[in-house]
Amino acid sequence: MRIISKNFIEKEIQNTGFSPDYVSIGANKHKFLNIKIFALRALEANILKQTALSCDCDCAVHRRSIDCKVEKTDCVLSGTISQLIEVSKKLRKQPLTLPDLSDEILNMIINSKKTAKTQIMGILNLTQDSFSDGGEFYNFDKAVRHIEEMIKDGAQIIDAGAESTRPGAKTQEIQKEIEKLLPVVKYVKENHPQILVSIDTRNSKTARETLNAGADIINDVSGLRYDSEMAKTVAEFGAHLVIMHSRSTPEDMDKMCEYKNLVDEVYIELERQYKYAVNEGVRAQNIIIDPGFGLPKNYEQNIELLLRIEEFKSLGARVLAGVSRKRFLQQLSNTQNPKEADNITAFTSAYFASKGIDIVRVHNVAKTAEALRFGNIFTQ
Repeated sequence: MRIISKNFIEKEIQNTGFSPDYVSIGANKHKFLNIKIFALRALEANILKQTALSCDCDCAVHRRSIDCKVEKTDCVLSGTISQLIEVSKKLRKQPLTLPDLSDEILNMIINSKKTAKTQIMGILNLTQDSFSDGGEFYNFDKAVRHIEEMIKDGAQIIDAGAESTRPGAKTQEIQKEIEKLLPVVKYVKENHPQILVSIDTRNSKTARETLNAGADIINDVSGLRYDSEMAKTVAEFGAHLVIMHSRSTPEDMDKMCEYKNLVDEVYIELERQYKYAVNEGVRAQNIIIDPGFGLPKNYEQNIELLLRIEEFKSLGARVLAGVSRKRFLQQLSNTQNPKEADNITAFTSAYFASKGIDIVRVHNVAKTAEALRFGNIFTQ
């Protein structure tokens, strides 16, 4: 189950199998809070629709669910907050799995109302081949100067990585990764204990060593798909965990951009990994989800994720958005130089703040901090 952005309600109603001749008319009835419910049995969908209508809400379902000619249907339930609460109450008295659906609807309402003051996660690439600044901070002294600059400019989190995960990047040797990261973790925790340290890694051994040294967050670009011990390691330390949506590995992820329904598939895949992490012992409140801009998505797909970013708040976890200097922003700003995308990255960060997104991951902290002073106004 997830919330649907109002600008995409017509597309989602059409995707349910709703009668094409009435999509535009039906969309006009879905102008408040819109909740998509996946794969409900036809009988349950019919009960849900009648319950919604009895509360002056609406519920779009597959046109053949009324005579049960389809086994299951997605549903788009829409109404004001008070109307949806009434629907939830009535569903408690209904049969089958509908009482459970009642609780999930209430959770969606709660998640839709959450706001956050957006935090800045400053990127520290300790690599020689990252796409925008590879090699610039490979030397420890230069890395320290950059850390100090980012903290001065307003970063609350430093995200350090020693393995490039750009499309086409080769796998790094784990011991070298650890050797580059440990001095940075120790430096930040000794000199700036109030600053959170995030480690951008796919490797549980790297996670273990850096968490032992005082790191606070593990940022797993593979979404826990690369190393089967990662979730258990994070759980053991009680650390925070970023689960990023991705498919395959950096070497071949550019070939994995095929989606039938982009937001559905990204959301469902993230939800699956979120539940897996919780089952492995990671505290739900410690999980941060990242839709994975650029990994692997094409230009149009990245723009759709950008416009629908707030839908990912439906999981109830904090949301991180990392678009800094990404190729689609370079295309949008008509530049081939990643650093020239810093201005549009800052504008995008302000947009994320206006949508209540919890963390933005950026290269240029100063420009982002300036933009967020504007964006955070909308969440106060």
